Amino acid sequence: IDFNYSFPDGARVIIRVFDLSGRFITSLVDRHYENSGTVTRKESTSAWDGRDHLGQILSPGTYLINIEAFNVKTGTTHFDTAPIVIGARR
Repeated sequence: IDFNYSFPDGARVIIRVFDLSGRFITSLVDRHYENSGTVTRKESTSAWDGRDHLGQILSPGTYLINIEAFNVKTGTTHFDTAPIVIGARR
């Protein structure tokens, strides 16, 4: 999947995938960044292969990607959620 995210200095970024009922599927990112920046992930270089945290291939359908950025310096947390669709390969 293609996605990008930005974060402030001293942020911990966690990106998780959930199904539409809110059940946890997998984590894509859990990283602390000393300096602010933007990360761009492209399908050709993305580490996610459409599997859950147990290694099972997900069924085609709509899922939710949740991005959480916690600023260690200020104690604030920012959230964003977007739908992602997994299709079947022909």
